Parts: sequence; structure tokens; C-alpha cells
Amino acid sequence: MSARRFGFGAAVALLLGAGVAHAAEKTTLVVTLHSFTGAPADSASRDVFMNAFEQEFDADQLSWQLHTGDIWKHLEERRNPFRLVDLASPDNAWTLDITIGLPPSVVIAQNKQKSSDPAPRPRATDFRASRGLTIVAAATAPSRGDDATPGEPVRFAVFFPDAKRVVVPSYKLPGGAYAYPWDEAGRCVARAALEVLHRAKDSVDPDERADLSPAVRTEDTP
Repeated sequence: MSARRFGFGAAVALLLGAGVAHAAEKTTLVVTLHSFTGAPADSASRDVFMNAFEQEFDADQLSWQLHTGDIWKHLEERRNPFRLVDLASPDNAWTLDITIGLPPSVVIAQNKQKSSDPAPRPRATDFRASRGLTIVAAATAPSRGDDATPGEPVRFAVFFPDAKRVVVPSYKLPGGAYAYPWDEAGRCVARAALEVLHRAKDSVDPDERADLSPAVRTEDTP
């Protein structure tokens, strides 16, 4: 075989290999929600939260952070191969189980109009007693039949420093009240779930994590 012909064949092989690698890189991994517990009960807040959650899953890129010394530095955005779908075959889809813990709703006591009147029922609001959020997410890889091994749950605790305080603390409401950022919360939960998916797939280094900004991670329950 001539050197020229060998060179041409090798070039073709390299191009084909690059094409296969490129196709593999662009592979979409479908995800279904097996369970989602703790979403806000109020329909308007829930719609904002879930819309933001779904939009974040649809994003082509995901921001990451790198642990350097004692700080986390911003990394470049990377392709997000995971896509949330309503239905998929279990042997083709990753599954997610998510539980979130929201701060308690603020309830306002109502004053009696007259001393003889019965005590009025407290009025529930959409304000929250704090600006924190806990997330527990588990990702299970695609499986056939009953071979699925549930993923290990991963816990996140965050708070939203920019959440607006709308009621100052008082003896009736020691922590005050916050206008909860439902849009930011939905995106934060999606990014945390995507981090868990990447870790379950072994596609991220141990010293890397998803950027949950503007949420701030904390070790304690906020």
C-alpha cells in the first residue's frame, strides 16, 4: 500500500471518528420526573416556579463552579445534554425524585370587630417566613425491567440573599416576612437536579458543582 493511499485512509478514519465523537457529544439524554414533592400550593406561585424549573432544563448550557483553595470560582458554561420529558421508556430515560422544603407561609391574625364576635380565622398569605430552600434530589439511570437501582439522594440547602423583606420583624412575627422569589427558586431546583444527574452519570469532577446563583449554598438548614 502506498504512503499516499495510507495517508488518505487514515485521514478518512480520523474524520469518521471525529464525526462519531461529535454525534455522541450531541446525544440528548431524556429525563422523567418520578416524583416531585413540596411545590407551592398556591396555583399562581406554583405556575411561576414550575415554568422556571422546566425552562432551566430546556437550556442548552449550564454554568459550573470549580473549587480552588477555599473558594468556588466560576467556570465556563457547558452543554446540558439532559432534557425533561413527560413520558419515556424506562430503559431509555433517567428518572428524578425531588423533594423541596419551603419556608412556612406567613399567617396574619385577624382582629375582632367586636369583643362579642367569634375569633376570625387567620389569613394566609403568599409571603414566607424566611428566604431559604432545601432540596433533596436522586437520579436513577435508565434500566430494563426491575433492574433499576435507585440513586443516592443528594441534599442542598440554599437561601436567596436578594429576596425582599416586606414585613419587618415584630413580636408577632419575629422573622418578618419575605416576598419569595419563585422564579429563582424554580431555576435553582432545576440546576441542583441537573448537578445530581451529571454526578450520577460521572460526567463532572468531584471538585466541580453547578452554579446555583443567585441562590447561596449553606451547610445549615436556612
